[in-house]
Amino acid sequence: MPKSDGYKNLIPANKRSKDEARKLGQKGGIKSGEVRRMRKTLKEHLLLLLSEKSVQEEICLAIIDKALEGDTKAFQIIRDTIGEKPTENLCVSSVNMNLQKSYDEVKALIEAERQKLIEENRHEIPLIEYD
Repeated sequence: MPKSDGYKNLIPANKRSKDEARKLGQKGGIKSGEVRRMRKTLKEHLLLLLSEKSVQEEICLAIIDKALEGDTKAFQIIRDTIGEKPTENLCVSSVNMNLQKSYDEVKALIEAERQKLIEENRHEIPLIEYD
């Protein structure tokens, strides 16, 4: 049995009247704007606090303390910040394919495949015109 049966009384937006759906959409848009403004002010406050040298120093010291206690994530942050992040090697093998086909070459390839299918299936498959 589900924890809550509250979902049973929900009405989908496409089952509501246009006016009701519009009002609910408007409420959602207003709330979204409020949240966006709140996040913006939070970001501005954090940037203002972080612009103070003493705050930056306190944060750096806290990260160093965490790293000294054995926190590997704090160590990674320090290592990456000072520019000693190890390079990540990515091995990619690829097949050298010539993808520079003209329209006529592609059309000829499609027609050849179409003919092969006709022979295999013994019935006509209509050609799709791309012009």
